[in-house]
Amino acid sequence: MDGPYKVVVVDDQLIARGYMEYSVRATKGFAVVAVLASAQEALDYCREHPLDLLIMDIMMKHGVDGLSAARLIKQQRPQVKIILATSLAEPRWLAQAREAGIESFWFMEGSEMPLQEIMERTMAGESVYDDKPPAVNLGNVTSDDLSPKQKELLRYLTAGLSDREIGEKMGVSPTTVRTHLDRIMIKTGIHTRTELAVKVGRLGLVVTDQERLESVHRKGKFAEINKRGGNPS
Repeated sequence: MDGPYKVVVVDDQLIARGYMEYSVRATKGFAVVAVLASAQEALDYCREHPLDLLIMDIMMKHGVDGLSAARLIKQQRPQVKIILATSLAEPRWLAQAREAGIESFWFMEGSEMPLQEIMERTMAGESVYDDKPPAVNLGNVTSDDLSPKQKELLRYLTAGLSDREIGEKMGVSPTTVRTHLDRIMIKTGIHTRTELAVKVGRLGLVVTDQERLESVHRKGKFAEINKRGGNPS
């Protein structure tokens, strides 16, 4: 390698962007060549400039989301290595990133591995992924205490679907949907479905594809709280 690896950092949140930039500058053999605030800027930059590594958040406030942008960059510049990052706990993104050919995935909150190590291992040819997202607290339980089916139901609930619509998605009756919701509320100690939907949404425990594609930001250590109005039930 001639000179340090050229790295581009992308995040719409100033604190997260600054942390990523600091991590790169503090790692021997890596150099920041651009710090960007949107995935669209990353797409434009990658078309016109040389780089070796892209570190990019998934959820963005405006424009294309990080996962969609990473897919496009991989198609156009497959030699560029990518680390996708998130402060949320959505489990499906791990599989979606792998399917897109993204080299590595970093959970900003709860990951036992620092970003510097992920960078070094990625550029050494490894693909670095956690087995699952870090657990987040939801009432009396953590996300690890919820089954994949329960998380799927919560994803539809936060999207504002009715019991009938959720049942159609999951292949069960509206009565079964209500039964499962009652069980989740008993388990978590949360008393209403509206409160449940709001808390799940703010935690970023599940994120619908529509929310990701529309770039709706959720609460996280490095994220602002964007309160959602209305009744999601």
